[in-house]
Amino acid sequence: MRIEAKDLTFTYSKKSKAISNRALENVSLCIEEGEFFGIIGQTGSGKTTFVQHLNGLIRVQKDSGSLSVGEFDLTAKKCDLKALRSRVGMVFQYPEYQLFAETVKDDVAFGLRNFKKELSLEEEERRVKLAIETVGLNYEEIKDKSPFELSGGQKRRVAIAGVIVTEPEVLVLDEPVAGLDPVGKRDFMKLLHRLHASFVKTIILVTHDMNVVSENCTRCAIFSHGKIHSVGSPKEIFSNYEQLIELGLDIPVTAYLERELKKLGIDVDSDLTESDFADKTAKAIVGGKQ
Repeated sequence: MRIEAKDLTFTYSKKSKAISNRALENVSLCIEEGEFFGIIGQTGSGKTTFVQHLNGLIRVQKDSGSLSVGEFDLTAKKCDLKALRSRVGMVFQYPEYQLFAETVKDDVAFGLRNFKKELSLEEEERRVKLAIETVGLNYEEIKDKSPFELSGGQKRRVAIAGVIVTEPEVLVLDEPVAGLDPVGKRDFMKLLHRLHASFVKTIILVTHDMNVVSENCTRCAIFSHGKIHSVGSPKEIFSNYEQLIELGLDIPVTAYLERELKKLGIDVDSDLTESDFADKTAKAIVGGKQ
């Protein structure tokens, strides 16, 4: 499902001039099917407002540009939001706060019961079991437990299972690694790559963590004051250190180290992932000693 926004504009409290706030202004952006796409920018830059348009949580305002997700025209009043939301999953920051049912099984099954009412009980259970096991939890051990009895990491995984149970083609995540320790963050990103390699064709990641973007994203976009500032590969985006500082953003550790090494006459020119950076740095140092 290709995502295309053209001149998308959105204003909160549009009818009241006194309190209206333009969150998006003429945003044009294409995200191709199959991408692992990052969206970065300061708080209040429009990132969350933009992604909440993608499954209709925020509707496109009249005469405010256009937005399409696959065959869904979100500009149209009669867009089938139910069908759209079964194919575009949304995971909010701290998704464990979205848990509500008495058991893990019922919580994960909620999406199916809402979007796939035609499924038999046997098929529903099969899909719930698959979703729970996909996020790395033991179905038999956890299915009848209250989600509120679980650890923080388990709660987050159950919340993710409740989104992927409908097997969405697009998965949108807003600050999904917030509050996770380094091991938890690494495990969570491995989970996303497993999903990306199976049925989730496109992943869109909103994050303040530049290391996550450099390690995982194929392309990324910088939002600033409701507008698209720039779009490119992590290498292209993070190569302009001064620009990022002006926008109030950080750079990945690998980009910082590559920049500092260049000052010493060591040109690494990596793709900014840790493995590629380490490999090319080692080769550059060894080559320099010969």
